[in-house]
Amino acid sequence: MPLRCAAGCSVRDGEGTGVNQDPPERAAEEPHGSGAEQRGGRHELPAHRPRPEIGVVHRSGWSGFLRGDRSSPAFGTLAIVLCLLLGIAIVTQVRQTKTGDSLDTARPADLLVLLDSLRQREATLNTEVSELQNTLNSLQASGNTDQAAIQSAQARLAALSILAGAVGATGPGVTVTIEDPGPGVSPEAMLDVINELRAAGAEAIEVNDARQSVRVGVDTWVAGVPGSLTVDNKTLSPPYSVLAIGDPPTLAAAMNIPGGAEDSIKRVGARMSVQQADRVEVATLRQPKPHQYAQPVK
Repeated sequence: MPLRCAAGCSVRDGEGTGVNQDPPERAAEEPHGSGAEQRGGRHELPAHRPRPEIGVVHRSGWSGFLRGDRSSPAFGTLAIVLCLLLGIAIVTQVRQTKTGDSLDTARPADLLVLLDSLRQREATLNTEVSELQNTLNSLQASGNTDQAAIQSAQARLAALSILAGAVGATGPGVTVTIEDPGPGVSPEAMLDVINELRAAGAEAIEVNDARQSVRVGVDTWVAGVPGSLTVDNKTLSPPYSVLAIGDPPTLAAAMNIPGGAEDSIKRVGARMSVQQADRVEVATLRQPKPHQYAQPVK
């Protein structure tokens, strides 16, 4: 009957060729009582010789490392590194997909919602632009209106100031010279000359003699006697000079009206001459009188 040894070899009874025998020197060292260990045809290895492991294959490299003890620290570190690399790759791919293919991969319904949102935003911005443009136009119109009103007020103020005698004036006009050797020019004759010039459109009038001058205003009055006329509390002596700013031909024609101022002067023996000029300067100012009753309307 075949027997199987511990090393896996087979032997038959009576046949020595299938048994691995130890060298003679090893046999000599074994005690004689070894026959008890071979009882029943079983050969056992000595106690001091290590028994080979059956079925265990030793591997090296990555395959051996991976198939080794998975509870070791090295295996845990490698697993963490692999997970990190895998996470980075996934995040990169997701970002690329979102940035590059978000619109390409979006559903038609999502695209319609996005388009509607953009249209609403555009309409809102257009409304804001229109409102700002209207505000700008209003400000510009208001500024132009205010500027025009200011300019109109300034022009009116200048005209009223000239008429009231508060400011000097210059412009085309006439110079009326009255010589009264008699003397015979009365206050009424001088007042006729002033009124005729006003009626002809004179904008500024000044009455002079050799020493002083008087600016004619809206409330100018003339009194006195021939040869010593009092105009607004100033006494004037002949010869008299009357300066008037306005249209020269019109003013000169007003002085030559038959039965007018010139005829009044000649009837008392005085002489009057009218000289037109492109530039006449009225520099005398009239001090305004305080108003006791009239107040400006606000």
